[in-house]
Amino acid sequence: MLKAQLNRFKKNHWPNNKGSSLVELIIVTILFAILIPSSLGIYIGAKKVSGQAYIQHSAAIALGETSDILRFLRNQGYGLLENGSFYLIRNPGTNSWLVKSDLPDMDTFERYITVSNALRHQASDNLYFDDDTGPSYEDTNTKKIELDILWAPDYIPTDLISKTIYISNWQSNIAYQ
Repeated sequence: MLKAQLNRFKKNHWPNNKGSSLVELIIVTILFAILIPSSLGIYIGAKKVSGQAYIQHSAAIALGETSDILRFLRNQGYGLLENGSFYLIRNPGTNSWLVKSDLPDMDTFERYITVSNALRHQASDNLYFDDDTGPSYEDTNTKKIELDILWAPDYIPTDLISKTIYISNWQSNIAYQ
């Protein structure tokens, strides 16, 4: 009984059991030959974009970390923020940081920092920015710090993110009773 139903099912659903022709096999082979390399290309491209996004995210974290380190230095003593350009690098084998004036061996990220006294408008004491005009003066109690995080992975050219922060000598600006 079961065998009869199976035979009837085969006859109704597969009336021509002769197999595939050579033309059909060639067409399927050509389709696979086109689809597989293109799908691999999409996969490899997606991996590269994913890698770039990860590195850019890590660079943004390094930028925030560098800002925090500079604020920590300010809290240790405002005089530690001397005017000039330098690199902030990790001290090998420790969790501390070194400040160097020359380019160190490249870690994953280079943290290039330029410190200068901030400019203020003479009339209003507001911060003076690059596009501003009018007389200004240097405020020695406020530092303009330009941070550049550079990196150069193998598959993209050297890239950079930048940020400018202003750090004040809050201990001299706030009067305690």
